[in-house]
Amino acid sequence: TMVGQFVFTFKSNFNNGVGLQMVENVPFCLELARIVIQEQGYGLPALSTLFFLFGLSSVVVGTVFYLLGKFEYGRVVYFFPSHVLVGCIGGIGAFIIATSVEVSTNTVFHFTLEGVEECFIRHMHLWLPVLAFEVVLRILLKGFGDKYPLLAPIYYCLITPVFYMCLGVTGIDMNTAAKAGYFFPPISTSGSVFNKDLLDIFTIINIGTISWKAVVKAIPTMVSLTAFSLIHVPINIPAFAISTNVEPDMNAELIAHGYSNAVSGIFGGLQNYMAYSNSVIYSKSNGKGKASSLGIVSVSAVIFVYGPTMASYVPRCMAGTLLLHVGIDLFIEGVVESYHDYDRLEYSGIWLITVVMITFGMDAALVAGIIAALSTYAVQSITYQYPIRGAMTATRLRSSAWNRSFEAQEILMDKMKGRQRIYVIQMQGHIFFGNVTTMTDEIKRKLKEKCNADDKPIVVILDFSRVLGIDSSAAQTIAKLKDSILTNYGIELV
Repeated sequence: TMVGQFVFTFKSNFNNGVGLQMVENVPFCLELARIVIQEQGYGLPALSTLFFLFGLSSVVVGTVFYLLGKFEYGRVVYFFPSHVLVGCIGGIGAFIIATSVEVSTNTVFHFTLEGVEECFIRHMHLWLPVLAFEVVLRILLKGFGDKYPLLAPIYYCLITPVFYMCLGVTGIDMNTAAKAGYFFPPISTSGSVFNKDLLDIFTIINIGTISWKAVVKAIPTMVSLTAFSLIHVPINIPAFAISTNVEPDMNAELIAHGYSNAVSGIFGGLQNYMAYSNSVIYSKSNGKGKASSLGIVSVSAVIFVYGPTMASYVPRCMAGTLLLHVGIDLFIEGVVESYHDYDRLEYSGIWLITVVMITFGMDAALVAGIIAALSTYAVQSITYQYPIRGAMTATRLRSSAWNRSFEAQEILMDKMKGRQRIYVIQMQGHIFFGNVTTMTDEIKRKLKEKCNADDKPIVVILDFSRVLGIDSSAAQTIAKLKDSILTNYGIELV
């Protein structure tokens, strides 16, 4: 986590991203451990092989990320339709809400009567403070959020002292509150985890004791781990870009992930990525900039050493309130606010992904996203045509406005600033996420050719009169194309 955060601080185009270990890869790590145990059993030689495999798998993941970015294959992620990404945002929001209930009540939430009874009835005393803190925060943000951007992070910091004040007023001592479940249990009683065993993870690998037979047997698992690792970044980066309204350079982000994973692997660490949910929390708390990002690295280092002792003094309601607030915001952004932005088919896909994610988890939601994307593709591509019908100067076309003034006609006939300098590109058919990238690349190619031939147009007109339909992903891409052409070529797009 620390390595990822440090690398993203200097290599990522986002100024508010948060690096995190890929917790989704834990099942693969367990499988690697089982392979090593079968070959070497337990002991230091087995640990040496296992940590070598951990590091090697991270280096492999980093190498793949780097090569994808280096050879500019990042554009493939733009084939992910926006409604799938928005569905993931809504699903992650619902998932975080459920996690806030679990963290607050120290239970595992299930969508069953027993699960509801366990979390909300038997542990009502644990989640009611979370709900109260969240309601107060919503009221404060409604009235003062625009005026005080740091209101939310300051509020989170005040939850712990306010909770201790409530304990003092009610006469409840900390031991009683801890037994009732209001605090996280202590992990260590030594006051610190910093001892001579802490650095073993960096010194345990011994080339002479590595079982190369186990390494060979682990290759299929590492291949699967690498493929699985590649799934998350193309989802997280565009989704985070949508949440923060930032235009990402996917190739640069892939290269950054390549460096972070390779460096982590060299030190025997596990895979990492820019975590979407953590980055959104950090962004919504107005976190940004290199200094703040390096502060996260420093705080992570301190927590690594002293975290177990510090955690036992933090009330569960603080973590629960933070998770609940962010989860509600993401759910509203992904499911509620998107209602008028998508057609019925796309919006149904958003709900499908959200429900599947909260019910069956992230992996099943990715499958649901693929189904939603393919369904949209199938429906919208029935009348598929190549999106560009033709391109020409306005000298070959005539407007229906025949009653122009003499001055206007004179301007249009001028070879330096008239019809000769107006470039018209005609669209056709259905424009959707499956062909809009081809369309924008072709438009940019045509403009580059015109500029290189000293025939730079003053205005580019996109003619959509023969277009039968445009989906939301294509509309967003076309909107961004206007700014891109103006910035890169100095040409006005209308």
